[in-house]
Amino acid sequence: MMRLRTLTVGALLTLALPSLVTAQSSFVPDTVVTLRSIGSALEFLPDRIALKTGTKVRVRYTNDGTLPHNLVFVKSEDDLDALSAAAYQAGAEGYVPMQMKDKLIAWSVLLSAGKSADLDFVVPVPGEYPFICLFPGHSGMMLGTLRALR
Repeated sequence: MMRLRTLTVGALLTLALPSLVTAQSSFVPDTVVTLRSIGSALEFLPDRIALKTGTKVRVRYTNDGTLPHNLVFVKSEDDLDALSAAAYQAGAEGYVPMQMKDKLIAWSVLLSAGKSADLDFVVPVPGEYPFICLFPGHSGMMLGTLRALR
């Protein structure tokens, strides 16, 4: 008898995007933080989170809005304009410019209304790290800050 093996979407993401740990991996978070978008408002709720450096975090993002959104944690605020501009040409990648993934901490796929995604990562060194929606036209308003504490 032949056994068929099926890879889950999470396993495929793990293979394709090694810098992003997915919920299907062996990642065990120290804490879970929930972010949401609601209605037609272009904002994350909450728009500020603070976590201790080195914490293994699972950010559960739920798009309860009416528009598609993604969630992207960025290493430096200095890269926001370049990422936003590059996102326009990254529609096939969910508006996350993969040629700039070295500028990113973690990112989600593009989520339609009512969908959710988990982003697993380790909180970087102390500092402030922006998170943003890179869907065209959203990045100027859909911004938040991750504050990494000592």
